[in-house]
Amino acid sequence: MQDEQNAAQRGYSTREELQKSRALPPIEKVKEKRVCIIECTEEIPCNPCVQACKFGAISKEGLCKPGVVDWDVCTGCTQCVAICPGMSIFMQRIEDGKGYVTMPYEFLPEPKIGDKAQLLDRSGKVVGEGRIVNPTYQAKGDAYPRWVVTVEMDDPELSYEVRAIRILE
Repeated sequence: MQDEQNAAQRGYSTREELQKSRALPPIEKVKEKRVCIIECTEEIPCNPCVQACKFGAISKEGLCKPGVVDWDVCTGCTQCVAICPGMSIFMQRIEDGKGYVTMPYEFLPEPKIGDKAQLLDRSGKVVGEGRIVNPTYQAKGDAYPRWVVTVEMDDPELSYEVRAIRILE
């Protein structure tokens, strides 16, 4: 049944769907620098990501279309991650044999550097364990104040899968 549903019905896109739509950056770009990934499944009027990007790296073909990232222009600043009301924007980086994913986080407990976390894929399935390396609370007048958390994982391939965390206490 799950395979018969589309991304909007499931609430997330599969990796295969994202690769087919060219929403995932090539590994060369992810190894070069941290870049934005937009995994929006909703075709609704929305454009905070375009407005938040001071560098013009995000564009849209129409107000109800998902954003498209120019990875050559993206600086990895995370402003789009914090502002997305659908929590559909992530940052990815592979460096020194480790994977890093930056994501929105709105749960308790509050994240702290060094916290261990279960790594969850798009469907919520546990796929590994990682460490929080950069928790930042973004509330400077933003419409959606929230934590933006970067998690490190020993398996860099997981950076293409991890989209949520559960902090281990």
